[in-house]
Amino acid sequence: MSLTHSLANTIRSLRALRSISQEELAYGAGIDRRYLSDVENGKRNISLDVLERFASYFNIPLSRFIHMAESGGPFSDVDQLKESLIEKGFENAVVLEAPDFIEAVTGVTECGKVVYSYSAMIGSLMSQDEMTYEEAIEFLDFNTIRALPYMGENAPVIMYDIEP
Repeated sequence: MSLTHSLANTIRSLRALRSISQEELAYGAGIDRRYLSDVENGKRNISLDVLERFASYFNIPLSRFIHMAESGGPFSDVDQLKESLIEKGFENAVVLEAPDFIEAVTGVTECGKVVYSYSAMIGSLMSQDEMTYEEAIEFLDFNTIRALPYMGENAPVIMYDIEP
């Protein structure tokens, strides 16, 4: 995947994570909404100035913003996440694999439960599976959250964002 597309996915995922519209982000970053739409769809290259505006809007250092786009999150794939968990003594942790939601992983609890961000999971389904926001919510509610009780005591934890 090109850096342009990786940046587009990162912007779309961060926007979904914060539950904001394209209009809100465009206004906050001081760019035209149509331009943002083209950026998110990989139709436009992004200037350094615009990248800085997005990073500032999301309150993320520019270097971290670019790193997120390049790496797709803290782990590049499920196998790398599993290896990291094993190295840290969490070999019994349950990892979501189909879909993997790798970019939604935010950490692991002290007792070895993998923690996922609900809004990042929505962003993942929207960007990777091209679902609408409503379809992504429905998918998560019916295919993931309802399955958690059947995954045992080491089932993942899905965190919801709290708005102040």
